[in-house]
Amino acid sequence: MTIIFSSLLAFLAACQSDHSANVPPPADVLADARNAPVPMPVTTPFDATPRLRDEYLEAYRDGYRSGLTGMNIIFRKPPAGGPPARSAGWRDGGDAGLKEYFFRKNRR
Repeated sequence: MTIIFSSLLAFLAACQSDHSANVPPPADVLADARNAPVPMPVTTPFDATPRLRDEYLEAYRDGYRSGLTGMNIIFRKPPAGGPPARSAGWRDGGDAGLKEYFFRKNRR
């Protein structure tokens, strides 16, 4: 039993991440993400309707910037059950931002 407990403690110590769930990210990380340029998609699922396309792209920007933090930091996330164009844009932007975050992190 002691060996199992010791092994578990060693495993947990080795699994520490860059940021604790209870520690907010540094202010510069948030500022950088909030002000980051966002590479916008050329096409959207809402290209046929200009108003919906604009909603999608606005939410895409917010989602992208949220993803750039690499954490559960939310910039203007639409509520559950919100407008489909905003929800899709935020989700797609968040995915793209997270990919960029991990690309940058692995480049260091």
